Amino acid sequence: MTHLTAQHTDQLSHLALNHPLPVVAQWALSFALLVTVWDRRVRTRRALARLDAARLQDIGISPEDARAEVLKKFWHV
Repeated sequence: MTHLTAQHTDQLSHLALNHPLPVVAQWALSFALLVTVWDRRVRTRRALARLDAARLQDIGISPEDARAEVLKKFWHV
């Protein structure tokens, strides 16, 4: 499965803002962008959960902060 990158998401947002689309297409694009953001959160939080304490320290995140982030639902920022 191909994942949209942040760059792709930005490009789609730019396209939607600068080229009027039918309402249904706007809704579909908005929904697709939202699902993409949620998917990215799920994947990055899973990756964060796999890091050990030494790797967390390398990136400047405490184990407690990492745990709090991992426990968030995908719709929470």
